[in-house]
Order: sequence, then C-alpha cells, then structure tokens
Amino acid sequence: ELKEIVFIIQSQSNSFHSKRAEDLKRDILKQAADLGKELPTVLLIHQMDKHEGAWTILPLMRDFSVTYSKNSSWIFFCEEDTRIQVVKLLETLGRFDRSKEWFLGKALYDEESTIIHHYAFAENPTVFKFPDFAAGWALSIPLVNKLAKKLKSEPLKSDFTIDLKHEIALYIWQKGEGPHLTPVPEFCTDDVNLYKVDHCATTFSNFLPLCGEPVKKEDVFVAVKTCRKFHGDRIPVVKQTWEREAALIEYYSDYADISIPTIDLGIPNTDRGHCGKTFAILERFLNHSSPRTPWLVIVDDDTLISIFRLRKLLSCYDPNEPVFLGERYGYGLGTGGYSYITGGGGMVFSRTAVQKLLASKCRCYSMDAPDDMVLGMCFSGLGIPITHSPLFHQARPMDYPKGYLAHQIPVSFHKHWNIDPVKVYFTWLAPNTEESLNGKKVGYNREDL
Repeated sequence: ELKEIVFIIQSQSNSFHSKRAEDLKRDILKQAADLGKELPTVLLIHQMDKHEGAWTILPLMRDFSVTYSKNSSWIFFCEEDTRIQVVKLLETLGRFDRSKEWFLGKALYDEESTIIHHYAFAENPTVFKFPDFAAGWALSIPLVNKLAKKLKSEPLKSDFTIDLKHEIALYIWQKGEGPHLTPVPEFCTDDVNLYKVDHCATTFSNFLPLCGEPVKKEDVFVAVKTCRKFHGDRIPVVKQTWEREAALIEYYSDYADISIPTIDLGIPNTDRGHCGKTFAILERFLNHSSPRTPWLVIVDDDTLISIFRLRKLLSCYDPNEPVFLGERYGYGLGTGGYSYITGGGGMVFSRTAVQKLLASKCRCYSMDAPDDMVLGMCFSGLGIPITHSPLFHQARPMDYPKGYLAHQIPVSFHKHWNIDPVKVYFTWLAPNTEESLNGKKVGYNREDL
C-alpha cells in the first residue's frame, strides 16, 4: 500500500531549494490523491533538522524506527529534482519481500580507487556498489530497525562526511555482514523527457538550473588564492582556461608579481590551512569592491571552474539572503559538529553572507587553520545554513563514477594531479559557444578523462 511508504526528500532551507522540495512533495501527494489511495507520509529533511547532521541521514534512523516501524514497509529517499511515478514505484517495491532487509537503488561504483572514498577497495573498486541519490533509494523497515539498533550501541565513528552515498553504503554493508546494494533498473537518472523512460519509477529532471537571465559577469567577483611557488605552473592554467569568463578577478598571494598581477595581502603563505588569507579576502571584498557586486567566489589556484555556468546557477539564488554555496562536507556530525563548504571546489558567498560573517566576532583560531572548516563553524554558529550543490567538485573528474557525472553539467573540479588540466577544462567545463582554443574546435572525449 502507498501509505506504507515514507518519502524523505533531501531538502535544504535555502528558499530556492525548499520551494523545489515543496513542489515535489505536492506532486507525490497529488499522484496519491488521483489514485484514490490513502496519502503517504512525505517529509522534508530540512524541516526535521533537530541537529546539524540530519542531511547525513544515518542519525535519523532511530527516529524512523520508533515512528514508522509499526505501520510502514519502506523508507524511500530522493533528491528535490528526482521525479517519481508513484504507481510504478509501488509496483517496483512490491517485487521485494518487505519482511526482509533490503537496500535498493541505482548502483554506482568507482572505476579506480579514489581519495574521496579514502582509497576503499583498492584491489578492485568496481566490486563495491553505492546508490545514486538522484535516482532515489530505499530501505526496508527491517533494515531501518537493524541500523537503528546498531547506532544505539555503536555511535558513528567517522569524523568527516565527504561522500554521503558511499559512506552510507559502507555503513549498511558492515564489512560484508550487512546487505549489499541491490540494483533496481526502475530507479533511473534518465531525463524525464526522454522516450526510453517508460520503465522508470524515477527519473532525474535537472542538469543545471536556470531561473531567469544568468547573473551579469560584473555581478561575480572572483578571488584566486595562490602563493609564489605556484605562480609559474598553476596561474598559466587559469589564464589559458577560465580567466576570460570572469569580468572581475584578482589573484591573492604572498608576493606581488606585476606580470600576473598578484596582490600581496601581507599574510605569509602557510603549508596547511589558509584561514588568515581567506578572511583577508573577505574583508577586502567588503571594503574595496563595488557595493553593487552581490557575489564573491573564492577558488584555489588549481580549481577549474566554469564562471559561465556559475552565472546561470546563481540566477536561482537571492543575493539578499545570506548564501554560502558549494560542495557540502560534514565534520563531527554524529556528535553535534557542523557542515562546511569544501574550498577546492569553490566557495560562493552572497555579499549579505559576508557582511553577517564579518559583523560577528567569529574569526580564525590560527592563521593556518583550515579556512573552509572555520567558515563552516562560523556560519553554523550564526544559524546560517550552508547550501549544497553537487555541481561543485573537490576532486578530478576521474575521482567520480561515470554514471554520476553523466547526469550533471558540472560547475567545477579541483586538483591538477596526473591530468592535463587544460584538457579537463575544455572537455568538462568550457561553455559550448567558446569551446575553441586558438580558433580550433576542441573535441575531447569525456570517457578518456
């Protein structure tokens, strides 16, 4: 029965995202009403947020077990852009014995071991499957009960949440003692408009949102963090690739080099975190850039980014809200902790967010503290939620499953290790209208990268 499915939407409190999640909730309930069925429970994760770590899902298992184990059979998780054919989903879940422990989803796997998964299954990374959240995924209530029991006796160990879908699959797998992910062909990430989606219970409608005209080039100020030792190898890559997309860009270093040019902020370079430098950039943006510039992006000198696509994405956000946007990681979320935007993929701030941050007394506890984590701590203390976008990437294209990137139009990648960064940029990030280098069309195959 439909009423035995609890739908959980991975929602966020930012106004753009919460509206999308509410729209999906309405659609699910309308489909249920049109069937004449008793309505299912549909929950938005940001509204259940008793603590900062609700988005990591596992801390919610005990609540799910207590509240739903008597009258429900399945907990079905989806993203705000997942589209659900309720009848087809009922049929699909009906194939599985609800009295058993099931972990269902669309399977992803690593082609090679990767840093974002702590090099797990290095011998053969393809053996371990984890769910593509965009397609939706489901847990049977007996498995929810088992996880809740385990969490009660053994709290979550990991300090960091980096790739949630992989970490949840690892936790459920329990070193081989728990269930593997069962791949379900009806859980799809094909575009909802394609002819071949008739068999799909879920589809995924969104590549790169556009909510009106892209924000103007002059509305995005780009700050590149660099240091003297990288002026010769990393900065030329920025200049060959995405610099031309930015109307307002400055390079911040520990040495003023007029050939680039770089600005010496008077902050010595540190080997570890760059908190001092980042806060100096925030102060400079507030005090020296035009007050009419609503957006600030801070990137590393080895970040590859599409400012062209970012301007489209930013059309969906209200710069009058305190927006702190990028790829979300978590620290210590099992025990309070906080979420943060990981710096390598790019950190995007509305001017309002920068004003609120600097008006507070929250600052670096040391000059070489990790800037992204300190910012996460500060915004968490201010009650300003960070906003996650899966289109920003802390690592290289080959560090992600091909199936995951297939339904994305990415905004950024990070790191130059063992890749040709110029080639990666023109393959993955260059705007189509400008996808030529020195007048020649560049046609790289994504499969090679």
